[in-house]
Formats: sequence, C-alpha cells, structure tokens
Amino acid sequence: MQKTLTLGLFFAIFLCTTFLPIMWMFGNSIFEDGAFSFFYYKSIFLAQEYVKAITNSLILASVTTALSAFLGVSVGFFLARANLPFQNVFKICFLIPFIIPSYITGIAWTNLLGKAGFLNKALSKYTFLSSGSVSDFIYSIYGASFILSITFFPVIMLLTEYALKNINPRLEESSLISGNTFLTLKKITLPLIAPAILSGVMIVFVLSLSEFGVPSFLQVNVLTTQIFTQFSAFYNEKAATALAFPLIAITMMIIMLERVYLQGKSFEILGRTTSNSTISYNLTWLRRTGLVFCTLVLLVFVVNPLSTLILNTKTLSAYYDAFLLARNGITNSIVFGSIGATFLTFMGFFLGYLSEKIRSGQKQSMAAFIWLFFAVPATVSGIGLIKLWNRPGGFFQGIYSSLWIIIIGYVVKFSPLSSRIMANYLKQMPHSMEETGIVMGASWFRVLRKILFPLQKHGLIATWLISFIFCIGELGTTILVYPPGHETIPIALFTVMANSPEDIVSALSVIIVVMTLLPVVFFLAIFKHLVRDPLSSLS
Repeated sequence: MQKTLTLGLFFAIFLCTTFLPIMWMFGNSIFEDGAFSFFYYKSIFLAQEYVKAITNSLILASVTTALSAFLGVSVGFFLARANLPFQNVFKICFLIPFIIPSYITGIAWTNLLGKAGFLNKALSKYTFLSSGSVSDFIYSIYGASFILSITFFPVIMLLTEYALKNINPRLEESSLISGNTFLTLKKITLPLIAPAILSGVMIVFVLSLSEFGVPSFLQVNVLTTQIFTQFSAFYNEKAATALAFPLIAITMMIIMLERVYLQGKSFEILGRTTSNSTISYNLTWLRRTGLVFCTLVLLVFVVNPLSTLILNTKTLSAYYDAFLLARNGITNSIVFGSIGATFLTFMGFFLGYLSEKIRSGQKQSMAAFIWLFFAVPATVSGIGLIKLWNRPGGFFQGIYSSLWIIIIGYVVKFSPLSSRIMANYLKQMPHSMEETGIVMGASWFRVLRKILFPLQKHGLIATWLISFIFCIGELGTTILVYPPGHETIPIALFTVMANSPEDIVSALSVIIVVMTLLPVVFFLAIFKHLVRDPLSSLS
C-alpha cells in the first residue's frame, strides 16, 4: 500500500505539473468564441511564414543530426577502439560543449565568425571566402546547425562508445580470426551498435527541433522562435500553441519509427555491463588517425570558442562590471537551481522506478509516455504554465508571483530527463535486493531508507548534479514565467547582450561557464569512483 500510494503520488504530481498545463493549453486552442474550431491549426499549413518555419526547423534538426552523428560516431569509435593516449581527458573535454548552455557556444562562435571576428578575418584573407559570406553563414540556419552539432555530438559519442565497450568480445574475435578488420566492422560491429546510434540520433533530432536559445540568438526563423514571437509580441497564445503541434507530432512519429525498427530484433549488447575485456585495435595508423582527429575536434570545437570568450574580456574590470549587472541573477540561479535539482532528483527516482522496476507489461509504455514530454519545446511549456497558473488572487497567484513558478518550470522541462537517468541506474539493481527486505518484514518506506536509497546514492548524486546543470542554463521556459525580481543568469545575459559592450557579454558568458563547470569539477574531484556512472547515465 505504501509503495502504491507513493508511486501514485509522484505520478499525480507529474501529471499535474507537466501533463495538465500542456493539455489545458491545447484544449484552449481549439475553442474560438465558444465554438469548436481548428482555425489556428489550419493556418499553420496555409500561411507561407509558418510553412517556412516548419521547413527551417526540419532543416535545422536534420543538418544538426547529420553533423552530430559524424562527429559523435567517429569520436566514440576512436575513444573505444583506437587505444588512444589521454582518452579520459579527451572524453571529459568533449563533454564541455554539452554541459554549458548552447547559447554560450553561439556567442563564442559569433565572436569568431562575425565580421569583426578573428577567424572571419583569417578566412577572408587566406581563402576565397569573403568576410560577408562567413558572417552570413554563422547567422543562417546552417550556422545554427553548426553550433548545435557542437553542443549535441557528445550525446552520440557517449552512446557509441559505451555500446562498443559493451559488445561481447567473443562475437568479434571469431570474425577477426580471418584477419579482415573492415569486414568485422561492417558485418558485426556496426549492426550491433546500430540501436545505440539510432537512439542518439533520435535524441539529437528532438533536442534540435525543440531548441530555442541558439535560433533566438541568431534570429533564425524556426518554429520555437515563431512560438515565442506569437506569444510575447502578438499575445496570441492560441497561435503559439498551434505552432507547437508540428513539433510534438514529428517527435511522436520519430519515437514510433524507432520502436518499429527495434521491434522483434535482438541485440547481444543490450543489458550487458561495461567490460574490461573490450577489443581494442592495436593498429598504429588507426591510433595516429584517431589522435589527430580527436585533437582537431578538441582544438576547434572546445578550446577555440572558450579561448575567444576569455580573450574578448580584455580587463578584469569587465568581470566585476558583469558581476554587478548580473549578481541578482547569479544568486537566483544558484538558489533556484539547487531547489529545482532536489525536486527533480526525487521526481526522477520515483518516476524512474515506475518506468523500470514495476512488474507490469505497461512499464515500457509508461517510460515512453514520460519521455515524450522532454520533446515539448520550452516555450510551449512556459505558455502552458502561464495559462494554468496566472489567475487572480488565491493559491494560484501566490505560486505564479513567486520563485515556485520557475521551480515548476524546471520540473516540467527536466523531470523526463531525471527519470530516464534514474531508470538507467535502477536497471542495474536486481529485484532480489528489494524483495529480501520485504521478505524480512520491512515496510516499503524502510526498504527505501535502508536499501534502495543507499544502493542508489551514486545515481541520486549524479541525477542532482545533471539536473542542477540543466536548471542553471534553462532559458526558454524561465524567460516567459519569471516574476519581477526573480530573473536568472541566462535572462540577465540576454538583457546584457542588448545593452552592454562585447567584453561585458563575454565576461558574463565566462561566469556562466564557470558556474556550470564548477559543480562537475567538484564532483569529479570528490567522487572519482563515480566518474564512469554519471557519464554512462546519459546513455
């Protein structure tokens, strides 16, 4: 009974905070003047502007996914099989673009490739490219795809690397006896890791489709920026809601296609743990190629943009000025991020338990249902929260005018992610652990306190850390719902970008990067034995 009530309570909280606002918003959008109407949904496919936004969104997601797949699969393969020196250093550095907010990467690359950028001047001087064409590129749909591919390729890299390390070595050894490495890769290795790569491609496509920060910063016309414009400039929440429909429909189609592809197939690597007996190709040419490729990726996509932000901040006084401008946002981000991460950790644990450990044939459907809400654009979530909570007086107004509306926004946006992370940790724990406590006569709360929480402490810490990082960088929902005096540091950055010189913007970007990376460094320094777990939890 305790177990049923607890899981039911957290699922009800998920439905009230995540499902209800979005359903409320969609329900409201199909009524016009008291009558049932699909006017705004029809206009999506009739207005040239909206058709263009849908097309651009698909181009953005497709190009980003293709570039991310190329980088992620290549780097993941070299890290897993080329026996590279410093491979852990490479892996941690490659995660930096994914950890820091994507719009920070966007600011760095516009500093590099904008008309006054160092790289723009070098390319226009030593190549056939003109300064204008380079600048036009970075402010185009393809420039946005380029920046997002740098942000998201670590997702595919992690999935590829862990899939390769989880392959049963006997399957490849029997083929390698013939001495044909390329045939082994083509006939055995690639088919075995195909589901992992497919999952990574799906995640990157959905994340790119629902991305708001980078397209907004580069002023690219996609569905998420159109949604924000319709709501904030024209106060037309029904049109904004209708524009979210193609995004959710495309996401549902992608999830269904993945399930159809995987249905009825068996993959030897699934459910296996990382093994030290992983095959490595001790080929000199492969190691040298991998070392050159990974070094280039590190220098171009990680070191180069971060160095630009630091070099653009010419004086220490710029950091002081940036701190004074954003000190309220810095304090709020730390406080709100900590509270939000704590809520997300508990939500993630119980939702992850619900989608992984219950003995029911419906648990796969439950996991897919929860994960689906991760694809809802942040701007759409923000509009849904406003429609549900913005009511005069009473309890609702008390929530809407306080920090709790921002915390609810974090829960709406990131509870599917935290539940996915915890589900992966819970998957490693056999049912017998919990059943032993129950057989001994302990209540479920006692089993939670004495068995489940202690055994999952690494997963709980990793979930809190990852949730904190995402909360610190969240922009799309917060920018719509934050009450006066409750701005966070990403909102402070957007304000500073419009009113302050470039060195102040770069200084504040560096402060955000430090705030985001500092918990990770602390985590790695204190909990070295957990290094592999949080990384694998993203897969």
